[in-house]
Amino acid sequence: MVSVIMLCLELLLDAIGLVAGIIVFIRSSGNSIQRSWGMLAIFLSLLLLYDNTEWIWLFNKDVQRMPLFTEVPLNHLSLWHIVRTVVFFQLFSIFPIASLKPGWMNLTRILNLCIPILLIICIACCYELFNGQYTTLKSFTDIKQNITRQDVVMRLILFIVSVIAPSINFLFPYLRQWLPVRRKQSRGMTTYMVCFGLIMSGYIWLMLGTSGLSFNLFGYFVILPTIYLNILYIYNGDPLSQPPLPVENLQSEEIEAIKEIEVSPIVLELSNNLQILMKQNKPFINPQYSLPDLLKSLNTNESRLNKALHYDGFSGFRDYINFHRLQYFKEQAMEKKELTVKELMYKSGFTSRSSFYRYFSNIEKMSPSEYMEMLQKENKPVPT
Repeated sequence: MVSVIMLCLELLLDAIGLVAGIIVFIRSSGNSIQRSWGMLAIFLSLLLLYDNTEWIWLFNKDVQRMPLFTEVPLNHLSLWHIVRTVVFFQLFSIFPIASLKPGWMNLTRILNLCIPILLIICIACCYELFNGQYTTLKSFTDIKQNITRQDVVMRLILFIVSVIAPSINFLFPYLRQWLPVRRKQSRGMTTYMVCFGLIMSGYIWLMLGTSGLSFNLFGYFVILPTIYLNILYIYNGDPLSQPPLPVENLQSEEIEAIKEIEVSPIVLELSNNLQILMKQNKPFINPQYSLPDLLKSLNTNESRLNKALHYDGFSGFRDYINFHRLQYFKEQAMEKKELTVKELMYKSGFTSRSSFYRYFSNIEKMSPSEYMEMLQKENKPVPT
């Protein structure tokens, strides 16, 4: 009975994850990182929905007995589970790099990072086609007892590679001497790392079969962090990093990061025109200002605009516009101290109070009210 309840609850969470992923994808609005995460969340939720629906169908058809909550009705170190899980992990692990270095992650670099995945898939397919004999492993004890068998050794090696390869990708944001970054990490990056750790722990627990609970709880290890990350991406198009510094305030590391992004003279000119447009016309203060409006003003297409935004360190249109709105809010807060936070918020082009407060706190590490109080203290005359 407990297994049935847990399975139905997981189905509900899978459906929530699917809906949230669709919302992220719809709201991406030219943000390639946000759109990619939405696609990954949709794919993962559909995969979990398929698995759990299949289990319910099998049990209802009496094909298999409903296992007890502590039983494991699968073969550990299954090649199928290793292949599909490592594909997800590898894709999951490149988001921090893509967030910290907008425009750097092209198709060639993605393929280079996915070489371990391709090797695992090729080996698994070859073994399936030319051998296909598996030692049944129902527990961690079975793995230890059959450790000398050829297929078990091969499955263990593939499992170890499936853990190490994506984990190495996660180290890149912390190895700045290897990979200069354009943007700084936000608190969302820490959350992302924790979610990755939870999912990876569940995967290791499931594959090694150290407890029968691993089968019943693995889905929760995956879908709950995914739902939480969906929420982050819904409210923030790029929750893993902070907007870049203005070009004139760049450090040597960020300059090196820009040099690694290959752009044409047309994109460079577009980047300059974009900065001029923002400084002179300030179109972002219009709450209804949209991506088509910007494309029309610059007489360009979305592809070139995204390249220019990536070159400037932004993940997409919304990220770029919100950055300028925030800078304008801070400028107006210093010049027009008689205005309230709400008045300044609307004057800067923001329309949602909750989104504004969330974005401001994420960037400035304080609330707008605290920021205004800080300005008042700084401008308060010192008694003599």
